[in-house]
Amino acid sequence: MHRRIQRELLYKKGANKPAFVIYRIADDEQSISVEESSTNKNYEAFLQKLTSAQDHDENRAPRYAVYDVEYDLNEDGRRTTTVFISWMPDATPTRLRMLYASTKEQLRKALDVKVSIHADDLHDIEWKTVLSEASGGRL
Repeated sequence: MHRRIQRELLYKKGANKPAFVIYRIADDEQSISVEESSTNKNYEAFLQKLTSAQDHDENRAPRYAVYDVEYDLNEDGRRTTTVFISWMPDATPTRLRMLYASTKEQLRKALDVKVSIHADDLHDIEWKTVLSEASGGRL
């Protein structure tokens, strides 16, 4: 499952290429599943979907995501970097926090994404921060 999504993000071209994928730990706590995949490149729309995820009790819930950040380095040209985001709202229960923390690196490595951001609040994943991380501090 993860390899197929990885290929779509990294190698698929054209209008059907996902701009982001949001993952969650399944209810059985034994697997990671794709919650949503979208071709919408609007970062604010992605951020809304990521940060509004809820658990069964309608509390804000943690998620993993990958997002293709597109940016322009002027004379060095346009670039796209896939960024792995671990979203962990402050109110996440300790047990669930530990479960997500223990599987984060496994998923990131399986997806072969080099740039990673851990976010506890919206400030950690505002556009200028994500853009700076994706560009290696060049923007």
